[in-house]
Amino acid sequence: MYRVRSFDLPELKPLAIDLFCGLGGWSEGLIADGYDVVGFDCERHVYGEARYPAQLVLQDVLTLHGSQFKDAALIVASPPCQEFSYMAMPWTKAKEKARRLREGEDDPKRLTALFDACFRLQREACEAAGHHIPLVVENVCGAQKWVGRARWHYGSFYLWGDVPALMPI
Repeated sequence: MYRVRSFDLPELKPLAIDLFCGLGGWSEGLIADGYDVVGFDCERHVYGEARYPAQLVLQDVLTLHGSQFKDAALIVASPPCQEFSYMAMPWTKAKEKARRLREGEDDPKRLTALFDACFRLQREACEAAGHHIPLVVENVCGAQKWVGRARWHYGSFYLWGDVPALMPI
């Protein structure tokens, strides 16, 4: 008679992808909620003793393909907001910059390229996985003029994408 040994296998945690991860604001919350997180950014961010809290991949998000994320349970992203914030200011130079974009003197697609990349990556991940993978993109109020109305906001945090993945509306 053979005896079958039972092994305690480690519980697999859901995988979250954090695009434009910075110091890991999204990641800290996701880790606390039981996710394994992989962050992507074009540079390593350090602020005093603060370091990114999960696995970090240094790569430009524009060079990624969403099929890499077919095993993800969630994708979150916080593309840089500085340009959107600047154009929302009442300064003459900020208004001029926004005017040039509105009138086609500058390419608005350049401005929204990082947002567009987030939704492209989600589409590619969903196609590779064969099912829907939620995406939530966080940015500032000023981005709405250029990328469309946010689905939800709390204070200065504006969210696009599958917001109910994180909170009910």
